[in-house]
Amino acid sequence: MIGYLALARDTFDVNYAIDKKNRFEKFINSFANDIVKYDRIISNNDIGKEAINFFRKLNCKKFIIAQTTFTDAKFITKFADIFDKPIYFISFKEPRTGKRLRLNSLCGVNLAMHSLMKFKHKPEFSIFTNNKLYDFDKLNNFIINTKKNKKINKIREIKKNKNIGKKLFLKKKNLGLIGKRPEGFYTCDYDSLELVKKLNYNLKKIKLESLFNESKKIKAKDILLTKSKIKKNLDSVSKLNQKELDKSISIFHGLEKIKKDKKIDTFAIKCWPEMFTEYGCASCGPMAMMNEKGVSCACEADVLGSVSCDILNQITNQPSLLVDVVDCDPQSDTVVFWHCGLAPISMAKKNSASATIHSNRKKPLLHNFALKPGKITIFRVSKSENKLKFFVLRAEILNKKNSFSGTSGVVKFAKNTYPKLKRIFSSGMEHHFAFTYGNIYSDLIKISKQLNIPIYTA
Repeated sequence: MIGYLALARDTFDVNYAIDKKNRFEKFINSFANDIVKYDRIISNNDIGKEAINFFRKLNCKKFIIAQTTFTDAKFITKFADIFDKPIYFISFKEPRTGKRLRLNSLCGVNLAMHSLMKFKHKPEFSIFTNNKLYDFDKLNNFIINTKKNKKINKIREIKKNKNIGKKLFLKKKNLGLIGKRPEGFYTCDYDSLELVKKLNYNLKKIKLESLFNESKKIKAKDILLTKSKIKKNLDSVSKLNQKELDKSISIFHGLEKIKKDKKIDTFAIKCWPEMFTEYGCASCGPMAMMNEKGVSCACEADVLGSVSCDILNQITNQPSLLVDVVDCDPQSDTVVFWHCGLAPISMAKKNSASATIHSNRKKPLLHNFALKPGKITIFRVSKSENKLKFFVLRAEILNKKNSFSGTSGVVKFAKNTYPKLKRIFSSGMEHHFAFTYGNIYSDLIKISKQLNIPIYTA
């Protein structure tokens, strides 16, 4: 007997998610008859408890999880620890319309797989689109096979040349952690000792209320001056709610004040939900503006994501960006890098940037544009499978339209993008990846050798 359940978060398009769920269930019912389904979509703690009690009465040998939208990993890690059975995730593809990212299902799978592997589980996944399942044989084997699956392909360690050449020195830095990571975001965990001893970053913890208090002190004339500068680079600023926009701009100035007072070099910031629910704006635009100035701002209080961006900044002396992988199209062999609206304007195609609101929370300020084409280097300081490592990969952003509102780019991993993505996810990589323009692959290998941190690629 195989258990089946579906996950969702209410801030995404749940009606669309239910439609995707129903299509997949019709598909799987056509070839699998030993599946017991929990009917309600799990979107809160109470429904989650109900689902756990439902499956406690059964004897399921394995579970299929429909990740209909992005969710945190709080429920699924608890579920996996209770039942300790093989898990197979289904991600749902959505069209690259240039409009709202309605599901963000693939990123949810990414986060869940990292979290489960951190707790010694070994999940798998496939992508469902237009009544078709990529890797159908893989899921079918999961369903009918009573034995453990064969060894899963993972990222591989790069063997470093003894003659490393000229050293690249990284400065000792102060990292400002504003707030704590959201609940269930195990991808944003870090080891304080490793941060200091291995990576050379001094952590300074700052309360989210401190940022709010500093931002409230910003003078109206300073906000007005910054707004006039923003209008030179962003279209549609005047169409936004100006009161909320002013709050967003004040967050930018608040970050500048904290950076100066506490001598911060790079930030990791809890950007939701309090930024929306308590302060009344989005922090994406302000963080993008800080990124433009070379001060990396990682969202969701992702400390190692902040370190990843800052290392790239030190090598290239240009802005980097932390992104989610939100879509994969095996046919075109591409993925989509996206974030709400966090990219610095220098990463936009010329004269293409506009101002917008958050797709779920409906507040400004966010940047809206397609990332400019060019060769890039992808990088992550990772704790996948509870081991400190570097991950590096060469890729290219293609000359395409914006896939989803916010800031996004269509990316190709040289070749075999989909197989590489499967190896990355199956290795438990975090749901945030940093990148910068240019090829600094060899520089990152040098730094990994100098810091004695293993480095991997797909």
